[in-house]
Amino acid sequence: MLSTDHDSRTARIFAAVPLLLAAAAGALDGASFTAFHDVVVSAMTGSFVALGRGLGSAPALAPAAWALGGYVMGLVAGTVTAGLAERRLPARGAVGVTLGLELAVLSAFGLAWLLGGPGHTFPVEPMIGTATLAMGLQGAALRRVGPAGTPTNYFTGVVTNWVSGMVDPAGRSWNPGAGARIAVFVVAVAATGSLHQVLPVGVVAVPMTLVAAATALAAAAARSRRPVGLRPDDRPADRARSMVATGRA
Repeated sequence: MLSTDHDSRTARIFAAVPLLLAAAAGALDGASFTAFHDVVVSAMTGSFVALGRGLGSAPALAPAAWALGGYVMGLVAGTVTAGLAERRLPARGAVGVTLGLELAVLSAFGLAWLLGGPGHTFPVEPMIGTATLAMGLQGAALRRVGPAGTPTNYFTGVVTNWVSGMVDPAGRSWNPGAGARIAVFVVAVAATGSLHQVLPVGVVAVPMTLVAAATALAAAAARSRRPVGLRPDDRPADRARSMVATGRA
């Protein structure tokens, strides 16, 4: 029977994608938290808190409404895009297509960031909505690869499953990918938050570069092919010798 290591190789190529995307989410949060007055764009819990606190005040509601609206639009667009792409491509290819759309949205966000200058003179709410739109696309994209690679932009569930899995008497498990995603997210927040203090205009290049790298790796994983090889005991001559030795010839 023919055997191939195509699946294991593409898995190794793809393994870096969730880490890059977690770092991209952290980088975007590090920049937005500083630039947009403590707004987190990668996860929506804070936006729901802001929504509750702002009920009855239209100006206070606006940032939360833009954030939630952008994220929901990203989820819808990303889910539809990935679903349609998966009709013609493997799951990792569909992820790559959706991440390409996220990169396009981040590029528009980056252009507005640059044009706004160090003082971020563009209206804050549309900028927040564009950033959360990108994060919604990212969340939808990574749903295609299942729990092992998700989420990359909100981490309460990651911590819950990671810690519970390590101590559960019914069956302990260790998921190093969860810890790695949390670590790169935290480091990226710290790095871009600090970078924003000295280079506010250029900091947006960090999440864009990370998403571009993740998109390229997802595309490479979808295209990856290795020659199909026969395992030694599956080669005709070896199989014949094995059958003679066991008396099955």
